[in-house]
Amino acid sequence: MADQIIEPQKETDRFLEHLKTRRALARLAILFEYIWPALWPPLGVAGLFLCAALLNVPSAFPPRMHVAALLGVSGLLAGLLYCGLRGLRRPSDATADRRLEQATGLRHRPLTALADQPAHADPATAAIWKAHLSRVYAELRRLRVGLPRPGLARRDPRALRGGLVVALIAALVIAGPDAPSRLTAALYPHWASSPPPPETKLQAWITPPAYTGLPPVFLNPRGGAASVPAGSHVTVNVTGGRGEPTLLMNGEKEPFRTLDSLSFQSEFDLAVGGRLAVREQRRELGAWDLTVIADRSPVAAWSEAPGRAPRSMQTRLPWQVSDDYGVVSLQAELVLRDRPAAPRLVITISLPGGNPKTAHGVRLQDLTANPWAGLPVKARLIARDGAGLKGESSVAEFVLPGRPFRHPVARALVEMRKMLSVRPDDRITVITGLQALLQNPAAISNETGAYLNLAALRSLLVHNRLPTAIDEAQQRMWDLALHLEEGGAERTARELEAARQAVREAMERATADPSDANRAELERRLQELQQAIERHIEALAEQAQREHAEIPYDPDAQHLSERDFQRQAEAARQAAQQGRMDEARQRMAELERMLDQLRNARVGRAQDGQRNAERRRQGRQQMGVLQDLISREGRLLDRAQIREGQGDDPFTPLRRQFGQNGPSKPDSADQKAQRGGDQKVQEALRRALGELMQQFGDLTGQVPKGLGEADQAMRDAGQALGAGADSEATDAQRRAIEALQKGGREMGQQMAKQFGRGQTGEGQGDEGDSDEMTGMAGFSLRDGPGERDGDALGPLQGDGRSPGRRRDPLGRDMGEGTGGALENDGVHVPTEMERQRSQAIQEELRRRGADRTRPQQELDYINRLLKQF
Repeated sequence: MADQIIEPQKETDRFLEHLKTRRALARLAILFEYIWPALWPPLGVAGLFLCAALLNVPSAFPPRMHVAALLGVSGLLAGLLYCGLRGLRRPSDATADRRLEQATGLRHRPLTALADQPAHADPATAAIWKAHLSRVYAELRRLRVGLPRPGLARRDPRALRGGLVVALIAALVIAGPDAPSRLTAALYPHWASSPPPPETKLQAWITPPAYTGLPPVFLNPRGGAASVPAGSHVTVNVTGGRGEPTLLMNGEKEPFRTLDSLSFQSEFDLAVGGRLAVREQRRELGAWDLTVIADRSPVAAWSEAPGRAPRSMQTRLPWQVSDDYGVVSLQAELVLRDRPAAPRLVITISLPGGNPKTAHGVRLQDLTANPWAGLPVKARLIARDGAGLKGESSVAEFVLPGRPFRHPVARALVEMRKMLSVRPDDRITVITGLQALLQNPAAISNETGAYLNLAALRSLLVHNRLPTAIDEAQQRMWDLALHLEEGGAERTARELEAARQAVREAMERATADPSDANRAELERRLQELQQAIERHIEALAEQAQREHAEIPYDPDAQHLSERDFQRQAEAARQAAQQGRMDEARQRMAELERMLDQLRNARVGRAQDGQRNAERRRQGRQQMGVLQDLISREGRLLDRAQIREGQGDDPFTPLRRQFGQNGPSKPDSADQKAQRGGDQKVQEALRRALGELMQQFGDLTGQVPKGLGEADQAMRDAGQALGAGADSEATDAQRRAIEALQKGGREMGQQMAKQFGRGQTGEGQGDEGDSDEMTGMAGFSLRDGPGERDGDALGPLQGDGRSPGRRRDPLGRDMGEGTGGALENDGVHVPTEMERQRSQAIQEELRRRGADRTRPQQELDYINRLLKQF
């Protein structure tokens, strides 16, 4: 009985232990089902924050905004947790039992029976109760807790939780290995710590004056010493630190200028040396000992004694200058020795290479037009440097070079001009001299214009008592003296040169300082240059017309007209007016080149005329030799034609021309001897032609092509004569004559091209120069068919005629004297045999011309021959 009681008790204990475990699991399931829905809202907020953190969004916020976002997210999480978990309680055993009964599917709440007791303790009741408990235990052995069912699907019908999970995964992929650092940065805002005060930086440098050409001197921040020129500019910059620095120069405070909150700058010119110090809050940032080097005056001196330039009328001013930093300008000041109070004459001297430290040179200046020309003067050099300091040379005395005059009135006017320069108040002497010139008009060749100028000069000095009348009278005296000495062309040339020099100086000023005033001055000077060019070209045209001058033709030279000069000057003026100085300088340089070409052409015209006259004379001699060659070659052709026509058939040459061969007689002994002599003459003519080609080549530098062809034809003719072929010889001699004529035309063209046509009266024998220069149309091809005198060549004459004989234009001998009796020594009269032969040829031509069966070409040729008779 006891065992039966113990056995049920053990089983009950095991069941209770099992039930306890099940109840605990049921409580956990109940708690999960309650807590998970309550945690989902805060977990959703935390998931969104994680996505933003992985995408590094919070790091982009300012620190304060970042903190506010963290606090907001934390508050939201806490509020959601509080709202969701505030009703959370530990599930009771009864709740756990209900969970177990529902999960297991038990009905009638069997777990409650475990706590019940039977109302009566009789054995029957106990037995029934026991049986009931056995059935209950059997049912309860299959208790199940079941899976928790939080019911999120009911609360999140749109499944937003799935989207959050996908977003978290995508953010993790994007963040990659940077995910931990981004999460940390999202949870810990980056507060920028206040930077320490920046390090103090000191920069100081000294800029020497621009005229020294020295580079800036940078001062070492640790201190030191420096030597700089006077007038240097000091610049000190301080950056960083705390507070405004202090600059002390020899104990005196120099103000700083505030650039920004941490940058300061101070600038001042250094006049004297001393100690320069920079301090900041009682701390010295840097200090330097500065030494100022005083600028010395430039040195100017005469390298040689000034005076007249050798072989020139220009004034020679040799100079030399030096300065420690460079000379800016140099000029020579001239003072009239006998009148020191007169205004000084200043001559600007250009310096090479900008502002040289040392330089020397010679300034040549044409002062012959100056009223002081011919008077003693005192001169000194004045040099200036960039600082404005001036250095002077010693005084040199010399006579200012003047132009010599040959015309007596011109010399008298120049002397009066000098008197006015020395004693401008003494007009009586000059007026008396002018009156004496007016009383002698023959001294000025009774020239009305010059006489009126003299009268106007006297009237000016008598009636105009102003000081400016002296200057005007001196200028008019100079112009009149030049007019009497030179003429208009030389005067306008000098005015043109003065205008060119004025334009050069104005161009230099406008280039250095392109202000409106300088450009206006340049434009005015260019207009004056245009007028001077126009006057000079008009004067040249008048001189050429007056002197019947002719400029030699030069095909390689650029032929310029007044329009070319005016167009170039106008282009330069417009460029200067519009501020295009580079183009203005380029146009002016081209105009200078054109004017130099005009001047050189005038200067070299006389010399070229003399040289060309001599060359034309030599050319005429060579043209005469060529004429004689043509004449002698024509004689050889006549003899060859005669020999060719001495066969049985007098018309053999014509038959050969049309390809009809006939019988020919053997050559006689006289014909062979004559042919041998003609061959020697032909060779001599060829040698003479070679010498002529060499001489003409030396004269002109070119050998006409026609002369070369003539040489080849003469060689062929000589070979044909040696072979006894008169027909081939005549063909070659015709070619030689044609080539000589062509060569003569080419010689005349080359000589006219290089040496011009000459002028009338250039020398004796120039009457035929025009024909000789332009061609050989007037040359005779041969002297006549009957001249067969001599087999030797004889001397070739330069004029194509025999020495000592004179002939008329028709070739008739006029004798050796100048008498007018015409003689017929050089006229050939045909012999009776020649007349008979000519008549036989005419009859044969008429007979063959009447035969209409002959070729039309031969008949036409016969008709052309018969027309000559």
